[in-house]
Amino acid sequence: MNSPTINNARNAKEATRPWMLSLTLGDKNTAASLYMPFIKGGGVFIESDKEYNLGDPVFVLLTVGDDAKKFPINGKVVWICGANARGDKARGIGVQFPKDDSGEGARVAIEQMIGKMQNSMKKTATL
Repeated sequence: MNSPTINNARNAKEATRPWMLSLTLGDKNTAASLYMPFIKGGGVFIESDKEYNLGDPVFVLLTVGDDAKKFPINGKVVWICGANARGDKARGIGVQFPKDDSGEGARVAIEQMIGKMQNSMKKTATL
């Protein structure tokens, strides 16, 4: 039987562990609708029914493009679209890319994939 101290330490560790999510941006339209260029350093919108708070750490395995390039993203929640969102907006979160090689690589890969398409879109998953 484990002592309460060990259980409390384990529970505290699990409470600080970031959520693990997966997102695939396989085509230009999907990438352009889920990319969030207005977030400093870039970010993506991920549909989710889970409850999050602003600032929550999240781990996202992001796959971009036809070549399925993978980026492990240790990001944070900077946007929340809850159940009471107006219009036809999906429930989910916006995750800011970290200031590291993986975050920068993901931002560059997405921006190269969508090119100027983002500027011509009238509707995205967030705006």
